[in-house]
Amino acid sequence: MNINPRRLRLLFIAMCLCFVQILSGKASVATDMRLMNMIQTDSLFHQGKEAMERRDMDDALNIFTVVCSRDDRKSSRLLFSKAHQLRGNILSAKENYAEAIQAYLQARAIAEHEGFSDRLPSIYINIGNVFSSIGDLDTGISFYQKALSVPDGDGKLKALPIIYNNLLYAYYLKADVDSARKYYEIDHNLGLVDSRSHYDLILNRGLIYELEGKAPEARERFRVAADFARDSLKSPECEAAAKSHIAYTYERENVLDSALVYLHSNEAMARIDGYNNLLVESLRDLARVYECMGRRTESLLYKSEYLSMSDSLFSRENLNFIKNSQVLYEQNADAYTIRTLNTTNALQRHWIIALFVIITVIAFLSVSLWRQKRKLSNAWKGLYERNLSLLDAERHYTGRIAGLEERLKEMEENYLQNEQQTMPPNRKPLITTEQRRILLDKICHVMESSDLYCDPEFSIDRLAAAIDSNSRYVSEMINTEYGINFRTFLNKYRVKEAMRRLEDIENYGHFTIKTIGESVGYKYQATFISVFTKETGLKPSLYQQLSRNRRNRISEI
Repeated sequence: MNINPRRLRLLFIAMCLCFVQILSGKASVATDMRLMNMIQTDSLFHQGKEAMERRDMDDALNIFTVVCSRDDRKSSRLLFSKAHQLRGNILSAKENYAEAIQAYLQARAIAEHEGFSDRLPSIYINIGNVFSSIGDLDTGISFYQKALSVPDGDGKLKALPIIYNNLLYAYYLKADVDSARKYYEIDHNLGLVDSRSHYDLILNRGLIYELEGKAPEARERFRVAADFARDSLKSPECEAAAKSHIAYTYERENVLDSALVYLHSNEAMARIDGYNNLLVESLRDLARVYECMGRRTESLLYKSEYLSMSDSLFSRENLNFIKNSQVLYEQNADAYTIRTLNTTNALQRHWIIALFVIITVIAFLSVSLWRQKRKLSNAWKGLYERNLSLLDAERHYTGRIAGLEERLKEMEENYLQNEQQTMPPNRKPLITTEQRRILLDKICHVMESSDLYCDPEFSIDRLAAAIDSNSRYVSEMINTEYGINFRTFLNKYRVKEAMRRLEDIENYGHFTIKTIGESVGYKYQATFISVFTKETGLKPSLYQQLSRNRRNRISEI
């Protein structure tokens, strides 16, 4: 057998390099891409899993990147689906969500195309977790629901507790207590007896209590969960999660010293055990709590370290991205890659053209929108000025009672002639003309000279009692004289008073819209906004802003 001397020398050099790395404590498959290229895909995949088990995530990431780059869409599709998913898990743990979602989508495409339905629930959960992590809870929930819709199988059965827990926590973050309670009951009814399920049930019961506003009960559940995680699960991460919730309940109740105790406990655990994600979270929360306490020095110290760690994580992610891109480039430097790049370049040209068209359309729409917005702004100002002029006219209307008397006298002369026209044929007046005049005078006096109508409980019975009359007579008078019912009559007075208070920046400028509404008799903010908008054509917030703008213009003059 002939041995090529050159190949023998290269092999000897590679063995020497490997031996030196072993002696220096730096031997790792992931630190030498050339050695990885010599290893079979199956073996390399298992080495990646071993790296994950020993928590060497950088090695595992590089290994799975190489494995995924060997996907020729012909070899073992199941192995590559798993490799893409495991790579996504590592990237997600490093908070590199952009690359993680790409990895998960690759795993999903293979599983869906090849019919690996048992793998789909866990992949959908991973995708849902990415969206939940970036705050898109609705999309996250949709993927958890998608995992539930997968046909029954071993994969789905194993994933059910995770799905229900994730749904519960997503709805907890959305403060949807009914949905959170629903999935807690479903999870509880699964009857799982393993330690992790027991911990989840304890913690989730605390989350439900927290949403229900039962802070002491919630804290007790979280303490039990923390103790169980420490003593039975031996899981620092689970213990830290429970302590974070304890700190949060104390923070919401403004018991900030107690919140600090648990946050510092998590900080110490993270520093000792090297949990970077927990440390970043603890530093962020400590900075916030110290800020609330007015201790700016400590707050700035923790905020500075938090930002520094966040930047370092971001830099690490960029470095990994560069390395992984280089590995992919080296592994795919063949004719297939060239064809792919040519196709990509062609697509990019089309995208550039499409992008130019889109930008042009957006520019046109932006100009149109600006014009419409300007017109709308002018319309709002005009509507505001009209309402303001009406309000000013009413302010200067000091002869209200005398005017009403003159009007009533005129009405009396024409009343008998017009009575049949203004009243349905089958309806008779309940009171005489003289009584009408007196009653109308009293109604106007009460509504103009008092703020009884600002009471949320003010009703037609209260108005009738205030003028020593009957609610039927008052209703008849309002209907015939004003052509509206009592509720509309009352709303007009309340809205006018609200307009006055929104104009009075000096005394009511610090009031919220909700408070203004409550001050004129509306229990619910939505009702006040609806009635005000209907009467004036402007929302209260816009009316208040226009009032401030007008006041500023006057002060500048």
